[in-house]
Amino acid sequence: MRSSTVRPIITSLSHIRPNAQPRCITPLSRRSNVPSIQSYIHRRSFQNILSPSPDSDDKPNLAINKLTPRGFILSDNLVIPGGCIFHSGRAVLWDVDPPLTHEATLDSMWKGWEKERFRVFELVVPRPEILLFGTGKTAIPAPKPIRDFISSLGIQLDVMDTRNAASTYNLLAEEGRTVAAALCPLEPIDPRTGGPR
Repeated sequence: MRSSTVRPIITSLSHIRPNAQPRCITPLSRRSNVPSIQSYIHRRSFQNILSPSPDSDDKPNLAINKLTPRGFILSDNLVIPGGCIFHSGRAVLWDVDPPLTHEATLDSMWKGWEKERFRVFELVVPRPEILLFGTGKTAIPAPKPIRDFISSLGIQLDVMDTRNAASTYNLLAEEGRTVAAALCPLEPIDPRTGGPR
């Protein structure tokens, strides 16, 4: 049946191109001089250095075991100095300092903070339904441009101190929710050296 359906199409094309014969085209991935798309994607994709294996499909279910003045201790005993973003059981280093709590106005507390610090949430898949934003030792309301940016991505922003944000992330991640946490350290820390800034 298949050949009878193909034959009328080929004969009907013969008046357009008299010697029309079906040609077999070798897919790009089988040509020897063209790399496969899988190898290209593998070379160009980002790699999470905290995941157990780049070829592993199982998620490493990282949780935050402890907060220290200099960073976080994760469930696999990895110590992360400075800020960190958690999403889908994975961790990404985040080079930020907590807001300046000694300043008088909200705008001066968030000096230097722009929506660019949250651009990573445009790229993550799946997008979290909730972003828990830990602002250090105390909860400080996020500035309007950051709230508007996160909202434009369809993500609910919950702002709280870092300790509560970490424990809420652990709870919601354990329940299987699509949640992310952007956690500032308790004190300004240089993530490259682990020392104070």
